[in-house]
Amino acid sequence: MAVLIQTVDGVVVNRFDVDVSGLKIGRTEGNQVRIDDSAVSSSHAEILVAKDSTGRDVFVIHDRDSTNGTFVNDRKVDSQALNHQDVIRVGWNHFTFIDESQQDIEKTAEIKKSWVPGVYYTKD
Repeated sequence: MAVLIQTVDGVVVNRFDVDVSGLKIGRTEGNQVRIDDSAVSSSHAEILVAKDSTGRDVFVIHDRDSTNGTFVNDRKVDSQALNHQDVIRVGWNHFTFIDESQQDIEKTAEIKKSWVPGVYYTKD
């Protein structure tokens, strides 16, 4: 499953699930992500879901001929496959794309005590 997280000054303000029907972004009703911002077109962008050759979901963002463009990682795009933690900008609004199937499993580091009192370290 994938989600789009809207952030303002690094704080999460909204969360939108991206399901198999995709996700439409724009200023008017009929969009799942509705943004009241004059820099956002009425039908600005959409995220579509497709399958790759292995059957894994692939998420692609498409700009829908918006006036001010759609940006992924500060690069203007017409169509772009999304990766985990890509930052999407629509107007002045920032979103982080989270693909739970691409998340790296964090390894727990083993902490070791050194011979110096009070000094600990991890070994890679």
